[in-house]
Amino acid sequence: MSAPIVTPAPRVWQADVRLTPDGRRCFDDLLPYCLDEAWSWECDHADQLTVVYHVDDNAAEKIGQRLTEALERARVVPDRQARIVYDSWSADVAPVTGAEGRPDRVAVGPGLAVHGPGPARLVRALDGLFLRLARGWGADEYLVPHLVAWETIERAGYARTFPQHLTTCAVVASDLPALDRFARARTAADRRAELREAPVAVAPTVCLHLFAALSGTRLTEPLIATARQSCGRYEAGTTDEVTRLWSFDMREVIYVGDRAGARRFRDRALTDLTEVVRELGLPARIGSANDPFFTDSRADLASYQSTWDLKQEVCGRMAGSGAAVAVSSVNLHQQHFGQGFAMTEATGATASSACVGFGMDRWLHWIHGYLGDDPQQWPAILRRELPDAR
Repeated sequence: MSAPIVTPAPRVWQADVRLTPDGRRCFDDLLPYCLDEAWSWECDHADQLTVVYHVDDNAAEKIGQRLTEALERARVVPDRQARIVYDSWSADVAPVTGAEGRPDRVAVGPGLAVHGPGPARLVRALDGLFLRLARGWGADEYLVPHLVAWETIERAGYARTFPQHLTTCAVVASDLPALDRFARARTAADRRAELREAPVAVAPTVCLHLFAALSGTRLTEPLIATARQSCGRYEAGTTDEVTRLWSFDMREVIYVGDRAGARRFRDRALTDLTEVVRELGLPARIGSANDPFFTDSRADLASYQSTWDLKQEVCGRMAGSGAAVAVSSVNLHQQHFGQGFAMTEATGATASSACVGFGMDRWLHWIHGYLGDDPQQWPAILRRELPDAR
C-alpha cells in the first residue's frame, strides 16, 4: 500500500505595496516563473500584495527570493506618461443577438485551438480589412514560413528581450539507428533521448522573416511589405487564455527606410487604425504602451521604449469580462533592425524601420464578443470584405 501524498503547509509571502494596473499584470505574468516548484498558489492584490503557496521546505527560501525579484521588476514605472490617441473605453455597447457565447472553438492542446466556419469567416473579413490598409500604405504582400532560423532570432535581439516567448524545435538525430530507436520507443523519455536541437524555432513574429530577407540590402527607396503567418509565443501559465494562445495568426506590415519616413508611416498607421476603431463603434483605447519585458533588463528596456514613445497599442475592451486586450500594435524600431540586419538607406546610413501588427485571434475574440459571426450584423467596414455575404 502506497503512502498518502501529503500537501505541504501553506506559506505566505506579502508586500505592503499597491502596484499600477500594468505592474499587477507584470507581477501576475512573472508568478509562474517564480513558483514552478510550488504545488499550487493564489495571488491577491486587494489590501497587501499576498501570495499563498504550497511548496516543499527545500524550495521555500528560493521562491521567496524570486517573488521579491518579481516585485522589483513589476514596480518599474515608465518614465513618460502614457499618450492616449483615442478613447471610447466607456462606450456602452450591447452585444448583438448571437454574440453572447464564445466563438465556435475546440481546444486541441495547450494554447492550441481549432475555430469553426463562423470564426473563420470573421477572420477572413478582418484580414481583408487589414490587407486593404496595408495596400493603402503602399505595401506589397509576401509569403513567409512559420519557422525562423536561430541566426535571425539572434540578429534581431529577440532572445535577449523576449526569451519567455521562444519555442525551440528538435529533430531526430541524423543517424539510422536513432531513427529505429525513436520508432520503437515506448516512453516520451526514450524518444527525447534521440532528439537534437534544430537550427530553427517557431517564429514569434512575422516581421523577422522580412528583415532577414533584406539582410545586407542597400535600399534605393523605402520598402513597405506585409505578410500573414502562424506564430508561436509561449508564456508559462497563460496557454488556456483564448487571447494568449501559444499558436496564433498574425498579419504584420513593415516599413524600412529613412527615420523621418518611419515616423510618417507610424503616424499614418495610427490615424487609419483610429478611424477603423471608430467605424467599428466598439469600446477601445489607443495609446502608448510597453512590451512584456520579463528579464532583469526590464527597467532599461521599458525606460528606453517609453522615453522615445516607440510603441502604441490598440486595446479592445472585451465583452463580458471588460478586460483590456491589445489587438494591434504600432512600433518604431529606430535603427535596431537596420543594425542587426545590416540594412542601409541609399545614402549608406543605417536604415530605420517600423511595423504594425494585427493579432488575428485577439481581433476575432474582441469583435465576436460584440458582433458575433453573422455578417448581416456587422458594420459596413467589415461586410464589404465579404461581397458574397452582403
